[in-house]
Amino acid sequence: MAAGKRLIIISEAVFCSLGLMVFAFFIHYEFPVRLISFAALLVSAIIISRNTRIPSDLKKITGESISLKTTMLYTIFGILLGIGLGVRYRLHLGIGFFPGSIHLFVVTAALIGCTEELVFRGFIQGHLKNINGPFSILFGSLSHTGYKCCLFLSTVITTHINIGFLALWTFIAGMLFGLTRHLSKSLLPALSAHALFDILVYAEYVNAPWWVW
Repeated sequence: MAAGKRLIIISEAVFCSLGLMVFAFFIHYEFPVRLISFAALLVSAIIISRNTRIPSDLKKITGESISLKTTMLYTIFGILLGIGLGVRYRLHLGIGFFPGSIHLFVVTAALIGCTEELVFRGFIQGHLKNINGPFSILFGSLSHTGYKCCLFLSTVITTHINIGFLALWTFIAGMLFGLTRHLSKSLLPALSAHALFDILVYAEYVNAPWWVW
C-alpha cells in the first residue's frame, strides 16, 4: 500500500475516533455547549459514510467470514466470552452471578453495545486492517476505551467513577473482541460478545442509567 493511502486511512481513523471522544465528553452538557458534541459526531459520521458509499463497502464493517463453520465457532466463543465478562463485572459490582429479572431497557442496552461494535471493531478496526492486523486491533481497542472514558470525564459529571478500572477492562474486552473479529474475519462474534455482556449487566435496569443520554 502506498504511503499516501496509508496516511489517509490512519488520519480518517484518528479523526473518527477523536470525533466520537469529543461527542462523548460534551453530550452531558446543556445547550448550547452540547452542540459541540453533535458537530463532532457529524465529523465521525461523514468519515464513515464516505467510506461506505456502495453496498459492497459494508463488508469493511461486517467483515468477510472465512466460512460459516468458522464464523459459528468464533461466535460461540464470543457468546462465552460475553457471558464470562458479564459475570465478572456483576461480581465486581456485588450483584450476583446472573440477573434476577429482565426489563425492557435491556434491549436498548444490547443495541447500544452492537452499535459500538459496528463503529469500533467494524469500521475503525476494519478500516485499518489492511495496514496491519495487530495495529488495527490495538487502535480499535484504544479508540473504544477513549470513548468510554470520555463519557465519564466530563466536568458536569458528579457521580464518582473509577476511571482506571473502566479504562483497563474496556481495553481488555476491546482487545478480546477485536481479536475475535480479526481471526474470524467477521463482526458477528464481537457483536455477540458485547450484546451478551450488556444483557447480563443491564438486565435489571428498569430505566436507562444517567450516562445514556
